[in-house]
Amino acid sequence: MNLSRASKLPVERRRTPREPARIVPPRRAREEAEAEIAGYIAQMTTEMMEMASRARLDLLAYLLSIARTEAEVVARRGFTDAING
Repeated sequence: MNLSRASKLPVERRRTPREPARIVPPRRAREEAEAEIAGYIAQMTTEMMEMASRARLDLLAYLLSIARTEAEVVARRGFTDAING
């Protein structure tokens, strides 16, 4: 096929897929989900903090304790906000 003939062929246009509509959960459901995630993070950081302590990784254990405390605060605040709605 030569170039002149190829340029006369129809060009297929690509269609971009439409983005699905974002479903925004109600505020209370979102706060409950965030609180649940923060609670899970608090639990996991507690386990990692204990592992770091046993391995005598003091600075790492300290930093994990800070992360755990922050996660607990967020979890408590989220549960309280969800309950008091």
